[in-house]
Amino acid sequence: MRKQKIIMTGGSGRFAQVFKKIKHKKNIFFPSKKELNLEKINSIKKYVKKIKPDYLIHCAALSRPMDIHEKNIEASISKNIIGTCNIVKVCSQEKIKLIYFSTNYVYEGTKGNYSEDDPVLPINNYALSKFGGECAVQMYKNSLILRVCMCEKPLIHKKELTKVEKNLIF
Repeated sequence: MRKQKIIMTGGSGRFAQVFKKIKHKKNIFFPSKKELNLEKINSIKKYVKKIKPDYLIHCAALSRPMDIHEKNIEASISKNIIGTCNIVKVCSQEKIKLIYFSTNYVYEGTKGNYSEDDPVLPINNYALSKFGGECAVQMYKNSLILRVCMCEKPLIHKKELTKVEKNLIF
């Protein structure tokens, strides 16, 4: 039986660091920004054709510091929207299952316990950029969008999380 191959973008990010710990059990590739440049579709095509993955987990994004999305909207658009569109195009052409890590910031943030059927109301430019990426991913039927919640590490307000039901990812 052939071992399935997975490409994970954002190899230096927090999600990828967790996956790297189990790399010996899975056939996961973590391309550097130089190997796979989201802003250059030919860079993505070249890397994908070399690896021939079954899945692509797209975690790469411009995220912090959060005010970068207000100060430099061009970078936010290039990396989070256009970069994700490029990933979708290549996955679609190569028929690769795409898993996109988005954010819970796409929701208004007033009620909590959101479901995928709840309306979105991005709360800042970061959220808008991730939602822009979601729009492209939704067009590709062989995809899955995960709206995850990230907390700072270590938790700054530990007492604030004593009476809430959340699944925190560290």
